[in-house]
Amino acid sequence: MSQFYSLKVNQIKKETHDSVSVSFEIESKLANDFKFIPGQYITIKININGEDCRRSYSICSSSNEKLTVAIKKVSNGKMSNFINNKLKTGDFIDVSKPEGNFKLENIDSSNNRKFVAFAAGSGITPILSMIKEIILKERNTQFLLFYSNKTSNDVMFKSEINSLLNDNFSVKYIYTREETDLELYNGRIDENKTTQLLKSEMSFLNADGFYLCGPEEMIFSAKKVLESFDVSNEKINFELFTTPVIEKKESNSMVNENDFSGSSNVTVICDDEEVEFSLDSSGESILDAAMEQDLDVPFSCKGAVCCTCKAKVKTGKVTMDANYALSEQEVDEGYILACQAHPASADVTVDFDY
Repeated sequence: MSQFYSLKVNQIKKETHDSVSVSFEIESKLANDFKFIPGQYITIKININGEDCRRSYSICSSSNEKLTVAIKKVSNGKMSNFINNKLKTGDFIDVSKPEGNFKLENIDSSNNRKFVAFAAGSGITPILSMIKEIILKERNTQFLLFYSNKTSNDVMFKSEINSLLNDNFSVKYIYTREETDLELYNGRIDENKTTQLLKSEMSFLNADGFYLCGPEEMIFSAKKVLESFDVSNEKINFELFTTPVIEKKESNSMVNENDFSGSSNVTVICDDEEVEFSLDSSGESILDAAMEQDLDVPFSCKGAVCCTCKAKVKTGKVTMDANYALSEQEVDEGYILACQAHPASADVTVDFDY
C-alpha cells in the first residue's frame, strides 16, 4: 500500500525543451523511508483542477545526491504539463516511498561485472541512476549504454552522461530524425538495428544483465534479439515507459484466460478498511470498482506498467488482462495488478495492505 509524504521541491532544472528534472528535500526523519535501489520509482500525487492525479516517475539520482526525477511533457498529460509549467521551487507535493522491480541490485566495490542498457527518451532516467551508482561504488564494472532519441537536442542529461564517460562506461547515441556519420547509429531501435548494435559490441553479449527502458516497440524488439543470442530471460530486465497497446496475450505468459463467468462477491481491504461489492467477471477492473466505493486505493499508470496498484489475493481466483510489472514469483505468491484484475471465482478477497 502506497503511503504519501509531503516533500519540498528543492530544485527544478530544465533538461530539454520539453522536460525538467525535479529534486526534493528529504527530512532526516524520512531518510530511511526514501532509500532506494537504482532503477526504482516514486509516485507523485497532485490535485489538479479538483482531480486527484497520480503518476510514477523513475529516480535518476545516485544515493549520494538529492532524490531526483525527470518529467517529460506528454501531449494532453495533466501531470507532466503541470510539473513542467506550474510547479515551483519551494512547493510541497505528495510523494510515495520508492518502489519497483526494475532495479540493479547487489552493488559492491568488490564486484567486476558487465551491464548493457537500451534506453529511449525519458527511459534514460532509471538507467542513469544505475550508471551513477555503478561509477560511484563499483568502479571495476563495465557499463555500455545505447541511448535513442529523435535528435541530439532531445537527449535528456546529455552533458551529465558525457561527463561520466570513462574507461568502463561508454554510450552510443542513436538518432531517429538526425543523421550521424555512422549509419549504425541512425534510425529506430528495431530488431535489425538491435542485432547490428549488439554485433558491434560482441564482448558484451556475456554481460551480467541487460536493462531495457522505453517504448514497447524498442523493448520487445531488443528482448527478442537478446533471446536469439541465447541470453537467458533471467538476465533481461525491462520497464515500459508508455502504456502498452499490443495484444494482451503477448504481454506476459503469467496472464491467464478467465473461464469464470458471472457476478462475483469481491472484498477489498485497504488501510484496514474492508468493503464488499458485486463485480461481473467481464466488467471493470477490481481497481476501478474499488475506487467507485470511495476506497483510497493506490494507483498510477493503470496500464500494467508501474506496479503501484499491487495487491494480494487472499481468497478466490483473479485473472489479469496484462502484466508488465510483476515477476513470475510474485504472481505465484498471489500478487496482482489491480488495474488489470477481474474476479475468476464466486468470492474474491483482495488485500492492498498485503
